[in-house]
Amino acid sequence: MAKRVVKKKASVSKKPKAKSSGQRKSASKPAAKKSPKKRAKAAASPSKKPKKIQPSKAGKKPAKRTASSSLFGTDGVRGLAGAGPLSPENILAIGRALGRYLAEHTEGKGRPIVLLGVDPRPSADLVGTTLAAGLVAEHCDVHWPGMMSTPEVAFLTAHGPFAAGIAVTASHNPSTDNGIKIFGSDGFKLAEPIEKRIEKAVTSGKTVGNARSLNDRFGWLHLGRERHYETFILKTFRKSFAALKKRPLAAVIDAAYGARSIDLQILSQLAHSLAFGKSSPEFRVGSSMKASGEAADNALDVYFLNAASPNQPETHFLINKECGSLHPKGCAHAVRELNADIGICFDGDGDRCVLIDETGSVCDGDHMLFLLAADMKSRGVLKNDTVVSTTMANLGLERALASIGVKLVRTDVGDKYVFEGMKKHDAVLGGEQSGHLLVADEKHFIGDGLYTALRVIEVMLDSGRRLSDLASPVVKFPQLITNLRTTSKPALGSLKTLKKTLKAIESELGNRGRINIRYSGTEPLLRIMVEAQDAGTLESVTKQLSAAARKDLK
Repeated sequence: MAKRVVKKKASVSKKPKAKSSGQRKSASKPAAKKSPKKRAKAAASPSKKPKKIQPSKAGKKPAKRTASSSLFGTDGVRGLAGAGPLSPENILAIGRALGRYLAEHTEGKGRPIVLLGVDPRPSADLVGTTLAAGLVAEHCDVHWPGMMSTPEVAFLTAHGPFAAGIAVTASHNPSTDNGIKIFGSDGFKLAEPIEKRIEKAVTSGKTVGNARSLNDRFGWLHLGRERHYETFILKTFRKSFAALKKRPLAAVIDAAYGARSIDLQILSQLAHSLAFGKSSPEFRVGSSMKASGEAADNALDVYFLNAASPNQPETHFLINKECGSLHPKGCAHAVRELNADIGICFDGDGDRCVLIDETGSVCDGDHMLFLLAADMKSRGVLKNDTVVSTTMANLGLERALASIGVKLVRTDVGDKYVFEGMKKHDAVLGGEQSGHLLVADEKHFIGDGLYTALRVIEVMLDSGRRLSDLASPVVKFPQLITNLRTTSKPALGSLKTLKKTLKAIESELGNRGRINIRYSGTEPLLRIMVEAQDAGTLESVTKQLSAAARKDLK
C-alpha cells in the first residue's frame, strides 16, 4: 500500500491571496439595435471619463444593450462564437474595458500583464486575438501560451506576475460556441462588482476611441509557455505514483479533443508507457512509447483518446462531440477492451472529469465526492466533517455521506456557489455532480479534473481497492432531468401552474424523492430535475411538472 505523502506547491512566485467571489447568474442576449437617428445622437454625445484613465472621444459608440440584457452568466461570457455577446465588436470592447480597469489599478506598479489561454475550438483565434487587441490597446501586456486548460490559467494567474487571467473556452459546449472566463490576480473568478463595471463600460459604449500609448509604445503580445503548473502536478504526485511499480495500473484518458490534449506532457512524466488510441468512429490503439528518467520507474500505462492537435485543425471541430465527460461511452468501451483499471473523461477546458471504473460503469462527481471524503475523514483532514455540493447532488450521496458521519451542505448550481459554501462552512471538499470538484485540504483550492482524477488514483493505491468498490456505497436514486427551452426567464415564483403542481407533488412524494427546478445560467433553458425511488413515479412526476411549466412559459 502506498504511503500518503504531504504535497507541496510549485516553487513559483506567489501573490497574496485576496478574497474573490465568482460570477453571477444571468442570461446573455444580443445587443439591441438603434435607429440611425438615435445612433447619430449617441455618437455626438461625449462619453464620461473614468476616474483615472482618460479615453479618447474619437470614434462612434456601439449600440447600447437593453436594460435587461447582460454579458456575464454563471461562468463568464458564453454564446455562439462571432455573434451576440461574442461578436467581434463585443469581444474587443470586453478586452478594452478589462484593460482600462486593470490599468487604473496598476498605475505606479508597472504595466498590467494578462495571461490568456485558449482551448482548441475553431474560434479560439478569433476570440483570443480580438481580446488581446483590446487589452493591448489599453496598455496591457498579454502573455499567450496557446492551448491551456482553465485550471492551469487559474493556477498560473495566482502564482505568476499576472494582474488577471483569461480562459477562452465554452467548457462542455459544442465547437460552435465559445466563451470568456476571467480570473482575478488571486486565481479565482472575477468578483461580481468588477464584472458589473466591465459590463457597464461595454454596454454603455465607452470602450471606443484611440488606443493608449505610453512611453511611445502600446502593450505587447508575448508568446511562450511556462511549465510551472506541470511542476506543481509532478511535485504533488510523483512520490506517491512511484508506488505504482508495486501495483501496476492502466488508465484510459479521453481528452474530448479539448485543452487536456496538451497534458500528455504531464502524464508522460508520471507514466511508464503511453499509447495513443481513438474510440470513434472505431476503437484502435497505437504503439506504446517508453518513458525515460524517473518516470521509467513507474508502471502507469496511459492510453490517450480523442486528443486535439495544432497540426490537425479538423480535430478542433470535434471538441466535446460524442466524447469526453458528457459522452463517456467511448471511454467505457476502451476501458473494457483494454482491461484497464480506470477511465478519465475530461470536458473541453479540463476543469471537470467523469471517471469509468474497471467494469465500464460511470462514476460521476457524487461518487468522487464520497470516496475522497471517506479517505480524507480516515486521515483526519476533512474539516468539520462537511462536504459541499449543489442542489443537483443525488440523495444517494447524502445518505452515503451520512453513513460515515459526514454532513452534506447544498448550494445553488455553479462552482462559484460551491466555493462560497466551502468558505462559509470552513470545508475543504466540495463539487458538483458534473465532476467539477474543489479540493482544498492542502491549503490550495484546486478545481481541476486532472488533479481530481490523480487524487482518486492515489486513494486506489493507498487502499488497494478497485474504483467500483470505493464508489459502491453511493446508491443512486433514479434521476431524470428535462430541459425546456424558453425565450425569457420569469421568476419561478411567478409560474403559477408550476408552483401549484410542485407543491402538490412534493407533499405526496415526501422523503421518497426530491425535485429541483432552476434556470440554466449559460443557456435559455428551464431545467427540471426529479429523483424518485422507482421509475414509474419518476416518469409521472416529470411529465406533470413539464406540462405545468410549458403552460406557464407559453
